[in-house]
Amino acid sequence: MLSANRHTAPSTARVILFMGAPGSGKGTQSGRLSSELGIPCLSTGEILRSEAKRNTVAGSRLRQLLASGSLASDETVCALVGSRLRRQTSAILDGFPRTINQASYLDNLLADLRLPRPIVLHLHVSKQGLLRRLTGRRQCAVCGAIYNLHSRPSLRGSRCENDGGALVERDDDTEGVVLRRFAEFENVAAPLIDYYRGPEYHLIDGDRDPDVVAQDLLTIVQRQEVLIPA
Repeated sequence: MLSANRHTAPSTARVILFMGAPGSGKGTQSGRLSSELGIPCLSTGEILRSEAKRNTVAGSRLRQLLASGSLASDETVCALVGSRLRRQTSAILDGFPRTINQASYLDNLLADLRLPRPIVLHLHVSKQGLLRRLTGRRQCAVCGAIYNLHSRPSLRGSRCENDGGALVERDDDTEGVVLRRFAEFENVAAPLIDYYRGPEYHLIDGDRDPDVVAQDLLTIVQRQEVLIPA
């Protein structure tokens, strides 16, 4: 089992975890909550990519690993996330933990930092909702702007409002790929849901209007009395 380095500085900050299948709106909602609370949103993917850009032996190894399409080990991911949390103990985590081993490491780290277990926000969107969102998504082939045939169509039809580029369907937004990714998330998330199930685990209906969901998330966090450093 992974263990965190001992650290005894007291703190009143809290860590918030976001869970959700691809297309659930997790990235959007975690970003909105981050802005509302004034605390950083840490994406595991961004942390890994940032570390891989460093001109170090570890950075070079990580670049090779990511380029091969392989997943970083629990030890690598935990070390990077742990380093960030020791510098900024108030954070929203997106994409971590993904395994029970990582979750156990996080519990040990938070205990060392004298913090309670994280608030877990599980944004659940139905299979039908994910299909509607993702199969309707279109991306500008020129600038990368995102539209949706149902919720945010381009005012220029099949062309981007910004530069007139053609709007195309991404390869990972086809129905078959969406259903496979949904099933993969369900399998990976099940053990974590069992691990975190308790007073700090919150299941949120993500099929509703995004503004309603955002308000619910903020209310939940405020009810938990999260203390944000000035």
